[in-house]
Amino acid sequence: MPAIKFVLSILLLIVIASFAVKNMGSVEFNYYDMQLQLHSIELPLMVVLVIPLVLGLLIAWFMDLFDRFKLKSIIRQQNRSISSMEEELENLKNNPQIPIQAESSNDS
Repeated sequence: MPAIKFVLSILLLIVIASFAVKNMGSVEFNYYDMQLQLHSIELPLMVVLVIPLVLGLLIAWFMDLFDRFKLKSIIRQQNRSISSMEEELENLKNNPQIPIQAESSNDS
């Protein structure tokens, strides 16, 4: 499995590199600053495409990281609950409690 992942990563890098080489033309990028004044700069097309991609990957990574911490917390809580239940079960096995039987009224 790691070998397949490695080969797919290399193929993806080759595709991205060829895309970058073919799209090195400049594009005008317009944006507003904090005072709502319009500015423009010229950037290579590849930069304009890669920046949102990287930002999206970072956002997805942080969301995944948050979910992992949440799941680990739930697992830790459930493991504590299981441990306490196992201790209780062992205590009950070692000290069985005999139920008190009701006296029968059929004594003749």
